[in-house]
This record gives sequence, structure tokens and C-alpha cells, in this order.
Amino acid sequence: MTIAEQARQRLAPLLEDVVERFDDGSDPAASAFFCSLLVKAHAMQEDIDVASLFFELSTAAFQGFVYSPEQTAALDRLLEVSEQLAFALSVDSDQPH
Repeated sequence: MTIAEQARQRLAPLLEDVVERFDDGSDPAASAFFCSLLVKAHAMQEDIDVASLFFELSTAAFQGFVYSPEQTAALDRLLEVSEQLAFALSVDSDQPH
């Protein structure tokens, strides 16, 4: 399984959870932002797509969104898994493990 497949399999459900946390209409801009990330997560095919998603996800902290405790918890889960996947991407496959 490729990194993109692993990332799609692991991140899409977490992004769906985040998007659901904005279903109350409290922040349409945040909802749109995370919906766009979800679409990109489902479309990932290459490692560069994963890296691009991580880059965009990292900008969430600078968007000015205010998160509820439930939204924060969902985002924390998403970021934790993203960090694990980013580490896997950064491991040099030429080095012995």
C-alpha cells in the first residue's frame, strides 16, 4: 500500500469527523476549508498530494478560526495521525531500519 493510499484511508475518516463538527453552521469559512481538505484527501494519488494536504492542513492555525472543544479534539486526532504519516514520508527508504 502506498503512502497516499495509507494517508487517504487514515485521514479521510478523521477529516469527515472534523467536517461533521462544523455542520452546525457556526463557521461557514472553517467548514468550507475543511471540506476542501476532505475532497483533496479523497483524491490523493501520489506522495506529493499527501505533502500538499499536510501543508494546507498546517495553515488551519493561521486562518483565524475559533474552535469548540469538540472541534479541537477532532482536529487534534487528525493532526496526530498526520504527524505520524509525515514522519513515515520523511524516512529515507535507502537507510536501513
